Amino acid sequence: MKKTLYLLLILLLGTNTFAQHLHEHDYPVITQEDPTIRQLLESVSADSIEAKIEHLSSYWTRRYDSRYIWDVQDWLVGYYKNIGIDTVVLHDFPIPNSDIETADNVIAIQWGTKTPDEFVICGAHYDSWNDDGADPDTIRSPGADDNASGVAGILETARLLSSYTFDRSIIYANWSAEEIGLVGSAAYAKECNEQGMDIVGYFNLDMTGYLEEGEQMRVHLIYVNRDSLLANFYYNIGRIYYPDLRISQNWMAWGDSDFSSFNRNGYAALHPFENVYHSSPYIHTRQDILGLSVNSIEQSRQFTQLNLGAVATLAGLNGTSLPENELTDVAIYPNPAREVVNIVANEGLRKVTIWNMLGQQLFDAELSGTNKCFINTNNYVSGVYVIGIATEKGFTTQRLLVD
Repeated sequence: MKKTLYLLLILLLGTNTFAQHLHEHDYPVITQEDPTIRQLLESVSADSIEAKIEHLSSYWTRRYDSRYIWDVQDWLVGYYKNIGIDTVVLHDFPIPNSDIETADNVIAIQWGTKTPDEFVICGAHYDSWNDDGADPDTIRSPGADDNASGVAGILETARLLSSYTFDRSIIYANWSAEEIGLVGSAAYAKECNEQGMDIVGYFNLDMTGYLEEGEQMRVHLIYVNRDSLLANFYYNIGRIYYPDLRISQNWMAWGDSDFSSFNRNGYAALHPFENVYHSSPYIHTRQDILGLSVNSIEQSRQFTQLNLGAVATLAGLNGTSLPENELTDVAIYPNPAREVVNIVANEGLRKVTIWNMLGQQLFDAELSGTNKCFINTNNYVSGVYVIGIATEKGFTTQRLLVD
């Protein structure tokens, strides 16, 4: 959580002056529980969330300018790969007006099977902050509530959803350098806007674990008025699955978070937050630790459940175990490719699409059942791409390397 006197944010939220939506979407109206989603919600583990918060806050600091931030980045990449998400991208960005280098945004993509060029994103920043000293490597900054609690919720969501298939693609994002001005998420959202990426909704988790003694658990939902349709969808999820939980709109008079990066670039975005009037008083200090600043793992679990329910529903839950990716009758060669990539299938090809790691569509061809497709890759920048291949038998996504 970037903490400042942020009265300008209230004015912006109240007057609705953020960028107009780049893409317009309708959001589903839920009238009853989906039994699979209910099962997933009940599977959200308080022990798993607590273990993730404990691990993240065990780093001496997660300040963007410390040497430890790189270790956190690498741990996050390893986590996503260990749970079976193959497309994990490090998104590099500069620190404005500085020669300091920091760790990258960690972007884990779970590709959709029907409309993979539409994205549902949930994210949380993984850097922490404490300016009590001159040397960032010596400043203790555990950041348990701000924002190990949010990161833990995103990781737990990914752990449970990674075994299922969805119509739309899901991105699990962890941002760097949030504490100095939303730098990482702002760079990513700007690139998404410039490339016309279709983001159906962004859900932010930042500070979920502090519950003041005597207060009831609640969610303060922060959003601009233009994003009321997405907010109504979130309220709908809450009413159906957790009717006794209080969820209401509110504002932060003293800070901002990564949802604003998406608002400002034309995307609908929400920020569920712990009680704005009684949020953790320990953030940005050495005391932002488990037990003190994160004193309600059950509240963090509840925020995670709402995040999971919203993401799974909006992405379009459609099955388990990804049988489409078990197609063995499709060959892609050469891989890595230089000038051309060949796609050959035993069954007839119906459609071939290529995306870069930001989700930008670079190639899209409807085919009439031929079993071969040749794509010129001369103009592709060296790197990793994803090919979506639909045949008469099913659908698969495969990784393509371009030299």
